[in-house]
Amino acid sequence: MHESIAPWLGHEFVALSAEGDPAGSVAEETAGLLARMDDRLRLSGLSLADTVRTRLWARDMDVWADAVAVRARVLSGAARSVSSSHVRPSSFASGARVALDLVAMRPNDASSRKTCVEYEPATIVLRHLVREGVLFISGNTVVLPTFDQQLPVIVSRIGETLALAGSSWSRVARASFFLHERQDMAHLRAAFRRLVPVEVTGCEYAWVSTRQGKLIEIEVTAEV
Repeated sequence: MHESIAPWLGHEFVALSAEGDPAGSVAEETAGLLARMDDRLRLSGLSLADTVRTRLWARDMDVWADAVAVRARVLSGAARSVSSSHVRPSSFASGARVALDLVAMRPNDASSRKTCVEYEPATIVLRHLVREGVLFISGNTVVLPTFDQQLPVIVSRIGETLALAGSSWSRVARASFFLHERQDMAHLRAAFRRLVPVEVTGCEYAWVSTRQGKLIEIEVTAEV
C-alpha cells in the first residue's frame, strides 16, 4: 500500500493507494481492501470516517458493478464521501481486479462533521461534501453521443454544485480529468478553457477505458 501525507488547503491529508487481493470474490476483494485502508488510517489516528474522496479502479464492467456496490455499503454513514470509478485494466500491476485511491482529511477541530449533500433523488454517489471550508465534489459524467456534447453538460453541473455549496470555479484548488483513451487530450484542455473563463489551478489528467459510453469524468476540490 502506498501512503502519502501532505499539507493542503490548511489541513493535513493522508492519501492511500492499493490493489486488492484477488483470492476471493470481487465483493470480498473490495471489502478487504477497504478494511486494510481503515487499519492503515488508524495508525495515524484517523479512520474511514475521515474519508473525503475515493477513486475506484476496476478491470472490467462486471468487476466495476460489484465493487462500487460494496464501496457504497462500507463507506456509508459517517464514512460517506465523494467518489468516482473507472475501468482501466492496464493500470494493474498484480492479478487484482479492484484498486482504490482514498483520501482522508485530518480535521483541525475534532468535533467538526462533514456536511454531505445528496442528489435528488439520492443515488449511490454523493453530490458533494464540505468539511471545515473544503468542498469535495464527486466525479461528474454523462452519457451522450459525443465528447463535445458531454463536456458542456458536465461543466455546467459542476458549476451548479459549486454555487450550491457557496463556491465557484475561481475557488477550485484541483480539477481532475479522466479522459477516455481514444479521445484527444489537447481538445479536452482547449474545450474546457472555452467553457470555464477563469484560470483553474491544479489540473490533473488521467486516461481511462470505456464505461457505459462515458468519455470524460471530472472531479473538483474547492474552497468555500
